[in-house]
Amino acid sequence: DGVIDANECEELIALARPRLKPSTIVDPATGRDTVSGLRASYGMFFRPLENPLVERLDRRMAALMNLPVAHGEGLQVLHYPEGAGSAPHFDFLVPSNAANLASIARSGQRVSTLVSYLNDVPEGGETAFPAVGWTVSPRRGHAVYFQHCDASGEVDHASLHASQTVLRGEKWVATKWMRSRPFVSA
Repeated sequence: DGVIDANECEELIALARPRLKPSTIVDPATGRDTVSGLRASYGMFFRPLENPLVERLDRRMAALMNLPVAHGEGLQVLHYPEGAGSAPHFDFLVPSNAANLASIARSGQRVSTLVSYLNDVPEGGETAFPAVGWTVSPRRGHAVYFQHCDASGEVDHASLHASQTVLRGEKWVATKWMRSRPFVSA
């Protein structure tokens, strides 16, 4: 609770809104970003420490996730309009293509995720973890944290998660991924 305050939520949405584009997934065969029916949302990325708000959030989230701020990828903001959601997926990088292998070589594996909810969703939009039968309802300022690698770097398939369909209203989230080493963009 209280990961991002109400004013920060509104400011982050306002900064992200003009930069939104249809969300993509990484094609496991090619490693390229592609628009897919598996994710019906709009998203954008801030560069790490891009502006005073993002810097404050990057530092706060790194502290919550107990990793150095340099290990964080750029903060991603996603917007799910009514009727949108995402299919179950993992946040860890599957080393099945050259792009993911290169990313892992540069920055290490993604080890954890913090999904912060930027608004209340009247109905739907829960973050579901089907492998463990757990759901988290989106409430402004709250966040869900999960790890997807153990201390030895082995991926945890129980981290499978999805955004359930937004049935009424809209959903805004800010996602922070942390790497096992300092993040170096391509």
